[in-house]
Amino acid sequence: MTMDVERLRRLPLFGELDHHDLAMIAHHVGEMEASEGEVLFEQGSIPYEMFVIEEGTADVTKDGETVGRIGPGDVVGEIALLRFQRRMGTVRVTSPLRAVTVSADELQVIEEEMPEIAGHLRSIMTAREREIADRAND
Repeated sequence: MTMDVERLRRLPLFGELDHHDLAMIAHHVGEMEASEGEVLFEQGSIPYEMFVIEEGTADVTKDGETVGRIGPGDVVGEIALLRFQRRMGTVRVTSPLRAVTVSADELQVIEEEMPEIAGHLRSIMTAREREIADRAND
């Protein structure tokens, strides 16, 4: 089943894309729901997908300490996926969550067919890494 284009348009990651590009992306994404307390992924695990949060919240921890909270519109899991490295933190759901997912395999297809999306993800990744580094230096 293909994701609804209007649903993707409401997410900041995809919001600037035109209808044609959204329709192409819609074939490469999935969706998931998680309950409070569920873990999306563990620190140190191998990345298989990234998440674009539609509804709900989750805490991000690193080495057992909370380093942030994510919610609607946020992207999580993209750094490890794009860098081909293990997860840098654990993400635990704090309220019922719904997200659009992009698997590693589908991300590779998107990068080949739509490099502007990959560029946008890389800019998000760079900003998040800078934010993490700034927090560590405080």
